[in-house]
Amino acid sequence: MNTLTARWFRCPRPLPRAGIRLLCLPYAGAGAGVFHPWPDSFAPDVEVLAVQPPGRENRIAEPAGIDLDELTAAVAGAVAADGRPYAVYGHSLGARLAFEVVRRLRRAGAPLPVRLYAGAARAPHLHGSGAFDGLSRVSDDELVARVVAGGGVPEAVAGEPELLELVLPALRADFAWLDGYEYRPEPPLPVPIAAFAGALDHAVQVEQAAGWERHTTAGFVLHRIDGGHFFLHDRLVELAALLRADLMTAGGVR
Repeated sequence: MNTLTARWFRCPRPLPRAGIRLLCLPYAGAGAGVFHPWPDSFAPDVEVLAVQPPGRENRIAEPAGIDLDELTAAVAGAVAADGRPYAVYGHSLGARLAFEVVRRLRRAGAPLPVRLYAGAARAPHLHGSGAFDGLSRVSDDELVARVVAGGGVPEAVAGEPELLELVLPALRADFAWLDGYEYRPEPPLPVPIAAFAGALDHAVQVEQAAGWERHTTAGFVLHRIDGGHFFLHDRLVELAALLRADLMTAGGVR
């Protein structure tokens, strides 16, 4: 693993004999630690590789921010060095980042994933007024209150000024990227897309998640999860079962 790839990824449980890798991108303000529980649901056949954005966890000393070109280069490096097929899962903001990374990989002629999974995310071409929209333009207090209400930051963290001081820069940087995002039309991806929508999600409606269908020519499926915006935590068993079953059809899992 080269230096760039090592900086951007964390592998909670290396599985060099696994048939496929699942690259995971976290939601706004979060880091690779979000996916530390995932290997228990996928081992031994799927190796989980989690993206670690700057400004959080072991990269806390770095300025928080999103550099899509650098992230794309890190993904390309990880894929080229490994050689195994891979899929990509992004949750909320992570889904938008994953989509843009895959489009950049296509432009570069790099190997594409066998699946693109979008969790709790509006289709890229859709704009709307959701619970997490416009947060880069509000005060710290309002930002924290809205994110805590949506489940994005535990109340225990919000109640500890020192912990909150560590989380806020990453939250602001991520929401600034999301608020400034402008979709630019390109041909649909030749990659199957599966979208996952929380039935109780107040930030993303099921119909908005269904809009991902227009961004693929290789097949689309929409799954409804019995949970809110952060179903990757409290509905992990259900989500992992769906992902694993789909990865089996992709030919990477025995």
